[in-house]
Amino acid sequence: MQSIDSSELVTNDDAVAERSTAPSIIADVASSFTYASYQNAIPVIRSIRLDNDTAGSLESCRLELTSSPSFLRPKTWAVDRLVPGDRLQLSDRKVELDSGYLAGLNEAERGEITLRLSAAGEVLDERRLTVRLLARDEWGGVADMAQLLPAFVMPNDPGVAPILRTAADRLAAHGHPSGLDGYQSQNPQRAYMLAAAVYSAITGMGLHYAEPPASFESRGQKVRRPTTIAEERLATCLDTSLLFAATLEAAGLHPAVLMFDG
Repeated sequence: MQSIDSSELVTNDDAVAERSTAPSIIADVASSFTYASYQNAIPVIRSIRLDNDTAGSLESCRLELTSSPSFLRPKTWAVDRLVPGDRLQLSDRKVELDSGYLAGLNEAERGEITLRLSAAGEVLDERRLTVRLLARDEWGGVADMAQLLPAFVMPNDPGVAPILRTAADRLAAHGHPSGLDGYQSQNPQRAYMLAAAVYSAITGMGLHYAEPPASFESRGQKVRRPTTIAEERLATCLDTSLLFAATLEAAGLHPAVLMFDG
């Protein structure tokens, strides 16, 4: 029978101790971000937690946030103490974004958020997290930005007004009131008539299908504004759907955009 030196035995507690020589940062950030995210107050940092699995307390800690490129303003959190076993969830996740930088993006970029935890001048842990910074006119797709699709419905875009005028003219040409009065009549048939007039006006624009503007992203797509669609007479299925929704909203109706597999 082989003898075993007790000094060679490694218990589970020893293994945990070896793995827990320093605290750790646990963070969850948005996988992609765009100017529309900023405008709709979508948080880029979803959660930050500081775990202390060491045997000792840590005093006067600092958690520093920076980004590259500088789409976030640097921020520092002061943590008075992390006792052994702490799972400190930071409730203050508000960070200041550079809206001008996000608004000026014409192509997607790779962004990086750095979180660095230190105490007494010593770095205890560091995390580098990647974020896709999308162009201003780019929607990130259903997986990442389903809730932001309405942000690309633009009823106040100058390209919508000519469509409304055409819709009003078509109503008048068929002997109906030309006012684009939404639900004011409280008559469902009138709402259907307005929607039909808008649809007729858009189909009369002579639009041709075209691939979305070039992008290096594999998910989502760039979205053409109503003005661009009117000038170029080119649109994708998504472009046309959003144009229809924008014009319905401008006419006083309440559109809904539904996404289907396929």
